[in-house]
Amino acid sequence: MQKSKIDDVKLNLLLETKKSFIGKNVAWDSFLSAFSFLISVLLASYRDFFGLPGIALKTVFVVLGVGFTFKSLADIHDSSKNNYSYSDLLSDINKLNEITHNHSIVIIKDTFNRYPNRLLVYDDTRWNCKFFLNYKENPNNESFIKQHISQELKIETFDITLDCLGQRIHEKFSESTHEEKVYSHRFYLAKISKFPDMMLQDSFECDGKQYYWMTVPELEQDENVQKKNNDILGYVKELV
Repeated sequence: MQKSKIDDVKLNLLLETKKSFIGKNVAWDSFLSAFSFLISVLLASYRDFFGLPGIALKTVFVVLGVGFTFKSLADIHDSSKNNYSYSDLLSDINKLNEITHNHSIVIIKDTFNRYPNRLLVYDDTRWNCKFFLNYKENPNNESFIKQHISQELKIETFDITLDCLGQRIHEKFSESTHEEKVYSHRFYLAKISKFPDMMLQDSFECDGKQYYWMTVPELEQDENVQKKNNDILGYVKELV
């Protein structure tokens, strides 16, 4: 489930603005119930009850039936003018979501070694930093990730297994746009059952992108990683 980050003040202001519309949808079955009650009262016969004439009781129920019927019609008319539904409210709440960047971080370990202790990173030219594989989230997220890993690293999709490790929401400075942004990162561990030969090297190039196998201590000693991606590295240490 995708998480959201919404400012409490903005949410309260939205609910205060829309409170007169919430719950105002009136279904036609309310009118039909009132109208049915009125018809049943008109067709019914009433006996005297504790000294009250039957016609008086019938008159009272007829008046109530007419009142409920016209009230239902009036509510339906008002509801049609102020047709603010649950879906509308949910849409407005989602618009308050401050998370504008939903990404998946993919961790691949060098499990082709007897004692795997390195993680796969690549040179990101926009940030000028070593990054873990990452992709913008997609409605078919895991299939989407597998397809990209397959295309980028020349691995068959059936040789890739994904395990979701968790999700973190945080603010960080974007080196590409030079501003603070709110990110939602979902972390996956990608298990590769069959590595291509090129990936068995300490570093390799594929389709113009440079990749490296690096340990966590090596990444922690990288000044650019510490400056620009230390938060992600910290989450990876915590989750893996």
